[in-house]
Amino acid sequence: MTVRQEPSGLRAGQARRVRAWTEADRERGGRGECLLRLPGILLVDTECCTDHERFIGPGYEDGYGVVLTRSGAFRWRQQGEESWMDATAGYLTRPGDEVYSAHPLGTGDTATLIHLGETEFAERFDGAGSRRRLVVTGPTDLAHRSLLAAARRGTDRFELADRVQQLLGRVAGDAGCGGVDEVAPLPARRVHQRLVADACEALAAGSLTGSLDDLAGRIGSSPHHLSRVFRRVTGRTLTAYRNELRIRAVLEDLAAGRGGLRALSAAYEFADQAHLTRVMRRHVGETPSAVRELLCRK
Repeated sequence: MTVRQEPSGLRAGQARRVRAWTEADRERGGRGECLLRLPGILLVDTECCTDHERFIGPGYEDGYGVVLTRSGAFRWRQQGEESWMDATAGYLTRPGDEVYSAHPLGTGDTATLIHLGETEFAERFDGAGSRRRLVVTGPTDLAHRSLLAAARRGTDRFELADRVQQLLGRVAGDAGCGGVDEVAPLPARRVHQRLVADACEALAAGSLTGSLDDLAGRIGSSPHHLSRVFRRVTGRTLTAYRNELRIRAVLEDLAAGRGGLRALSAAYEFADQAHLTRVMRRHVGETPSAVRELLCRK
């Protein structure tokens, strides 16, 4: 995939990838590369090659799996529940799930798909009930990205299998994360979910440095209502989510070998490199320098 030689994640105006999609990619709706085959488990690096701004579907899932988004953002409707997907989120799939997707920002996305057999899925996720959407914490995201880097470096299969199992364990642990909006009536939950998705889309489409009042005004809400609903639905504050977005964008650039730490600090509007280091250590438990070594593909 061809990219600009600059930070590619979220920033003012959102620097975007230069797409190099073929007609065949568009016809299929995406492309993928299998990185690892294990009994009952298939690890696939995927890129969605569609930029439709309105929902298309329905499609139907044909297997069990875990999808972890790495870059890009999109609206996702699964079994009637609508949510916003970005590098802080993922979802579970079960056979027969009815799904729709839309890319209102006009870009595709990249994700890791972990196909699982029914037994492997049940061992980890049978307790998740009807929930599909996943909140992906910083340490889990780093474990995910380092697994891909290890697979591309040709790490031995025993270690890769162990890393996959550890990652699935983390994802299963994160499956209990999220909001407590289940007590609200269903119509209210749907309204709250749309408001949260609107806020996430607004952050993804514009500057991350605007005020809470600016953000609320752009989506037709009050700051108080938006702040309260966002935490109720997602289980985290808007501030924490905004910082997650910036850190995930930095991780994506470090994994691709783009930019020095000083340049990345400026691009994602951290006060300085020390500020970036503090925020990254808080979110993923490692410094930017350590993360760069961990995600190196060579």
